[in-house]
Amino acid sequence: MSELLSDHDLVAADARRNLRVFLAAPSLRLTGPADGVFSLALRGRVTAMREALLDAGVSVFSAHHDDVWVTRGMGTGTRVPSAFRAMQSADLAFAYIGSPLSAGVGMELGWATALRKPVVLLVDQAVSHAPIIQTLEEVSPVLPLEFDTHWSAEALRHAVVTALDWADLSVSYPESA
Repeated sequence: MSELLSDHDLVAADARRNLRVFLAAPSLRLTGPADGVFSLALRGRVTAMREALLDAGVSVFSAHHDDVWVTRGMGTGTRVPSAFRAMQSADLAFAYIGSPLSAGVGMELGWATALRKPVVLLVDQAVSHAPIIQTLEEVSPVLPLEFDTHWSAEALRHAVVTALDWADLSVSYPESA
């Protein structure tokens, strides 16, 4: 356990990044419990992703949790007028791609690619995804990460650190269009 804590401390100490991460995940504001997209298990996963991003030292916007940019230890920012405005000021879109694809996530990924934002996709390779997911790379820089289906803390931390390292390069040296 102490090894896990020291890894966490290293990530927190090393990762004070000046990135704004838009967490794209199914939201009850866009989907209802009757459509079967958003479950209690998914709520836990989205919350764990948000916490891992905050632990890594980035500002996070998650329409599921807040209507402000949040940074761990620094309080909350000012209210964001809309999720689209948050995406406009984001440096990176970090998306959980579930099955079936949520209409809200599809819309947020559409915004991200239209704005040429780097996109990190947490995907389960065993699931067939909608064509929109398969063609995102034609428009924006995309890092697909196969995610641990057990959603272990170690796998989540690894995915977040890998994504943020990649985003640092993508934001610093954007691909030419």
